[in-house]
Parts: sequence; C-alpha cells; structure tokens
Amino acid sequence: MAGEKILVVDDEEMIRDLCSHVLSSEGYHVTTAPGGAAALEELKRNDVDLMITDIKMPGMDGLELFEQVRKINQDIVTVFITGHGTLDTAIESLMRGVEGFVLKPFTQQELVSAVERAVTRSRLQKENIRLKALIPLFEISKLLVTEIDLAHLFKIITEVLVQELSVDRVSLMLVDEPTGDLVIRASHGLPRNMALSARRKAGEGVSMLVLNRRKPLIISNGRHPEQEVLDSLNLEDMPCSSMSVPLVGRNKALGVLNVSRHTGPSFTESDLQVVLILASQVVAAMENATLFEDSRESYFRTVQALVAAVEAKDPYTRWHSTNVAKYAVSIARELGMSPSQLEEIHIASILHDVGKIGISERIISKPDRLSQEEFDIMKDHPAHGIRILDPIGFSPSIMSAI
Repeated sequence: MAGEKILVVDDEEMIRDLCSHVLSSEGYHVTTAPGGAAALEELKRNDVDLMITDIKMPGMDGLELFEQVRKINQDIVTVFITGHGTLDTAIESLMRGVEGFVLKPFTQQELVSAVERAVTRSRLQKENIRLKALIPLFEISKLLVTEIDLAHLFKIITEVLVQELSVDRVSLMLVDEPTGDLVIRASHGLPRNMALSARRKAGEGVSMLVLNRRKPLIISNGRHPEQEVLDSLNLEDMPCSSMSVPLVGRNKALGVLNVSRHTGPSFTESDLQVVLILASQVVAAMENATLFEDSRESYFRTVQALVAAVEAKDPYTRWHSTNVAKYAVSIARELGMSPSQLEEIHIASILHDVGKIGISERIISKPDRLSQEEFDIMKDHPAHGIRILDPIGFSPSIMSAI
C-alpha cells in the first residue's frame, strides 16, 4: 500500500527528516514543509494525497492548517502528530474529520501503521462516495445515449448535477466549426447576456485551455498549482469552485462541459468522476445525433428520388404532391402540432402517391375515363406505396398516413 504523495509539516527539522526517511522507504512520495504557510504554498504547486502535521507550531498551528487545507481540497487525508499534552485537541480533531494521529515520541512502525490506516479509510470512503454517485448515473445512462435532442439531453444532465453536486451553474460549450471558437450552446444559472455572448477564441479562458489539453481541471477559490491555469481565470466572476471537462469524440474535440458553485465546499476528485461520466455520455449522445443527421440526409435524398420518379411517371400531376404537402403542413401548424409531427406530415404528403410507380403507365397516362377494373387497380396505389417504402424504415406515422 504505497505510492501516495505525502506532505509532512513540522517546525522541527528532525521530525520532518525522520518522517521523510521512514515513509520514503515504504514507497511513498514525500515532501516536507517547516510550517503552515509553507505547506499551503506547497499545496498550490503540487497535488497531495495525505498530510501529516504537528498540531503545535509557531504561527499557524495544525488545526488552522487543517481547516485551510479542507477549503482547498477536501480529498486530502490528514494525520496529526501530537504530544501527550495536546491529546484532547487531537481527539477533537478526529471528530472534525482528521483521519488519525500519532503520539510523540513514536516508533517507525507506529508512524507507518497510522499512515496505512488513514490511507485505507480514505480509499474506502472515496470508493463509497463514488459508488453512491454512480447509482443515479446508471439510471439515466440509457436516456443519455439514446437522446439526440441536445436541449433535452442538457436538461437531463443539469438536473443530475444540481441534485448530486449542488452546482449553481452549468454550461455546455461546443466548437464552432468555421472559426474553431468555443460557444455556449446551453446553460443553467448563467446571466442571459453572458450565455448569449460568451465566446472563447484560441488561447482564451480556462475552457479553451481544457479543450486544447484534453484534460479536466478543478479550480478552487481561484487557486491552482499551474500558472498557465491561473493566467486563464476570469477574476471578475470567480466561483467558489469549478470543474471543466473536455468533450472528446473519435479523435476530435467537440467542446467543454463546465460546472461551478459560488457557495459551499470545493469540488473533489470524486465529484470530478461524476462529471467525467456524464461528459462521456454527452459525447456518445452527440455522436449518435451526428449519425442520425447523416442518416436523415440520406433519408431525404431517398424521398427526393422517389418524388422525382413519381413526377416522371405522371407529369400531369407534377405539383400535386408538393401542393398537398404545403397545405397539409399549414393546417397541421395551425392545429399546434410539434416540429417532428410537421416533418412527418410533410414527408407523408410528398410520398402519398409514390405507389403510382407500381401502376401501369397505360392506366396512369390514359386520356379517357378509366374502366371500373382500371379504377380498382389505381385505388391500389397506396398499398403499392407501402410495399415500396417498407424496406426504407419510415416511421409508423408516415406509413399510416400514406
């Protein structure tokens, strides 16, 4: 059980060196700091899994340091080093959320055991949080991957993020193909003028940085160990904590999903896992939507080819299907039908006579009155249309109308 990054904070150099030597020999990656202020600076520069700190130190004591660290990153596990005289304080700290403490003077085994217990409890706690967070995601995963309406998809995702992570703002920024800029396509909690005007060009803002790196970011209280990230921040509208996750498809960056909150604790790595899962579902849904659009283009080309075939067969009624479609859609729109219903009515109207392809040209082009037998054959053209269109896979509503 090793590999975690540990920060040892103590004003006594001997204690720092001892802890560093013992824990490094166990396979941990150890850095040290002589006090609270130096520890906070170290945390700005590097990620840490566990912090070991003395309680009594000049300047900022261990308890104050612990509270400051929790504001930066709640996922950092803390173990206190304490003397017998501060045992009551150490017990109180356990109630606040400290994972353990080591009494001075301590042996090598006591130090290692305390660290191992703290790391194990932390791992189990994080795993429980992660599993709990995944339950609602599994419930909506089917909805997400089959959803092709981006507006409805974003609504589903926003509801999950607000419920599970208590976020204040969510924005879906997609790449504008002609310019390569990031543009907000959907948002929740953003001022209207910001949602309508926000655009990030190359080299601008955290979102574009995340898109180019194709790696997620967590920013808390305007702090981050990388200067490039800090230079990208908008300090005029700084949330308490924010996460930005890239949306990357098949070797193509599609956009960025941003979430933030202005009050409450900072986002954790466990929170980021939730957003990463949602982001992956967004990418799948967007790619499905693209496939659907490609299929629909082919679909309409097929419709146009069939209409052309009907018109070639019966020039006398060349504009009949077009006019039927125009009037039918106008009536349907007045009745308040949905856009998808209007589209189905338009297609059904255009194709309602496609079955004439199966009728003899002698009957269709006959200048005289049709005989009863010919009229009965002509009346069969809807059935011919169904047989012609059935392999294409038109919707039941369209087929029924035809």
